[in-house]
Amino acid sequence: MKKLVQILPQVLTNLCVSFTAGILVFTAFDFPKETMRRAAVYEILLICLAATVLQYVFFSGNVVKRLSYLWRMVAFVVLLLPIVAVCAVAFQWFPVGQVENWLVFLGFFLGGYLIVSLIFEVGFRLRHRVYDDALGRYKKGQRK
Repeated sequence: MKKLVQILPQVLTNLCVSFTAGILVFTAFDFPKETMRRAAVYEILLICLAATVLQYVFFSGNVVKRLSYLWRMVAFVVLLLPIVAVCAVAFQWFPVGQVENWLVFLGFFLGGYLIVSLIFEVGFRLRHRVYDDALGRYKKGQRK
C-alpha cells in the first residue's frame, strides 16, 4: 500500500497529461464541430488510463526491470493496440467490416505512436545533454 501511495502522484500526472493530449488531438481532428460527445470524453479517458498503466508497467522500472528500451516499446505497443482496437469496435469509431478502414486505423495508430515516441526521444536526449553538461561543470569544479 505504501508503494502505491508513493507512485500514485506520478501515475495520475501521466494520466492527466495523456488525457489532455488525447482531448486536444481529438478536437483537432473534429475541429468543425463546436462540441464533443460526452461518450468520446470517456472513451479517451479509458484509453489514456490503459496507456498510463502500461506506461507504468514498462517504463517506470518498478515492474519490468530487465528489458531493453526497444523491447519495452515493442511490448507496450503490442499490448496497447488490441485495447485501442477493442475500443474502436465497441465504440463504433468506423465501419469495422472493411479491411481498408482497419488499415487506415492501424496507420494512424502506428503513425501516432511513432510521433509520440520521437517526441519523447528528442526530449530525453535534450534532458540527457543538460545533465551531462551539469555533470561536466560539477566535475570541473571538483578538480580545482
